[in-house]
Formats: sequence, C-alpha cells, structure tokens
Amino acid sequence: MSIQQATLKANAIIRDLQIRYPSEIDINDICMERGAFVHEKHIDGAEAWLVRHGKRAIIAINDKLHELGRKRFATAHELGHFELHNDSQLLVCNDEDMLAWNQSKLQEVEANEFASCILMPETIFPRYVKKGAPNMDSVSELASEFGTTLTATALRYTQLSTEPCALAVSKGGILKWYRRSISFEFHLKVGEKLSPDTYAFDYFDGSDLPTRSRKVPADAWIAGNICQDGEISEHSVALGSYGIVLSLLWIDKEIRRVWQRDEEEQEFDMTNKFNPDGKRWQW
Repeated sequence: MSIQQATLKANAIIRDLQIRYPSEIDINDICMERGAFVHEKHIDGAEAWLVRHGKRAIIAINDKLHELGRKRFATAHELGHFELHNDSQLLVCNDEDMLAWNQSKLQEVEANEFASCILMPETIFPRYVKKGAPNMDSVSELASEFGTTLTATALRYTQLSTEPCALAVSKGGILKWYRRSISFEFHLKVGEKLSPDTYAFDYFDGSDLPTRSRKVPADAWIAGNICQDGEISEHSVALGSYGIVLSLLWIDKEIRRVWQRDEEEQEFDMTNKFNPDGKRWQW
C-alpha cells in the first residue's frame, strides 16, 4: 500500500456512502458498514486494537480515551488498517502510532492518512475553512466541527490550504518535522534546536505562548539563505500531554532568497522528500 492509496480508499468510501456534511461522518456507523464492529473496553498500554477474521473485524477502543477527537481518530485509524493491510490479523496501536506522520512505521502513517481523509474529506473540509489568515483558532473551530484532534486537523488544514503555510511540530526544543501546503516554497530547520526568536522556543524555555499569531524573523524557522528582513507569522499551541508544540506558520509577504555569487547553487528539487543535507523534511 501507499499513502496515495490510503487517500483514494478513504475518498471512495465517502463517495460510496454519499456523505456530504460533517454531521454525517459517524465513524462507528461507517465501520459497521464496512464490516468492522466497534466497542470500548479497558486496554493496557494501547489506544486501540483490531482483530480481523476474514472480511469481518472487531475494533476495540480504550475506554480511558475521554476526548471525542482522540476516540474518533483511533477508530478511523483502525478502520484504515482493516481496509489497507489485509495481511495483518491482529494490530495493537498506542498513542505514538496515532502521531506517526513522519516515522518509519509505514503502516501507521498510511492508517493515519486514511483516518485524516475519512474524518475530514477533501470534498467537504474546504467548505468549512474560513477565509483569512491561517491561525490555530480557525483550526480549533474546524476540529470542533469535524470532531477531530487538533493535531490531525492542523495537518489536514495545512495539506489542503491554498495559502503558503506550514505546520511545524517541535518536541524538547527541537523541530522534529513539518508538513507544508503546496504554495509554501521553503524548507524548515528539521532536527535543529529552535531559534530563541520563535515563540515555540519560549514555551520550552518556560514562558507562556501568545494566544494569537505573531510575527517573527523568517530565518528563525526557514532554512537556507533568505533576506534578514523577512518575517513569518507564527501561531503556536502546546499539547502538554504529548510534550509537543504545534506551530502554524504563514507567509503573508514575499520572502526573498539570497543567492550566493561565489558558488553556483544547485536547484532544489521540491519533489524530493529529502533536503540537500539528506534530512527528510516531508512525508
């Protein structure tokens, strides 16, 4: 399987069930329609598991998950395994698997992509995105509308946005990975310590985060040679239980590149998921 196939599979289910509005995305009913029965029970050390028996399956969700978004995402994630990974009879998934958007666990990444697409369909989600500057307040409203987690919603928001924006995920003061919109033409400093000029850095340094988007120097986030007067909007939100910070970055004014004259720079291939230093920047 592949991420593209996960997307196509989720889109086909939404189309076949003729789902048109967020209120119609009842993930338990969808699971039942597809042959998977969902129930909640006590599970030690996991968020959910899937047991397959031929064309049928049982999905168990940890009854300790009280947040609706996490519960729905875990259910959709397991349905993704059921639809995509026929060779697996038993799958047990923990909270880290639900955040595996950038890991080497390809099956978990595919299941997460499937869950994102079926809970926030590309034929429905954009209709509910408000016009204006990208910010985490808008993402939070969308999460409430679709019954999804803030992380999954922010990723989907960025993925489908027509604005030049990116979602950066930091942990322990280090930028771990990011996802960008098609029109965001820069790369971020993956694997590096956060710049003191970012609000995400301030959080890990013990300060409170601003409640609204604020301008910061663009080179605090963007890798490569750019003009020092460039700015980027940052709206960061902490997810304390996971120890991570989500930073929604938006470019509202052109950021100019600075080209070195003493050496010819190679053209960067935006279709390559690895930067010139060999670091993976996109999944």
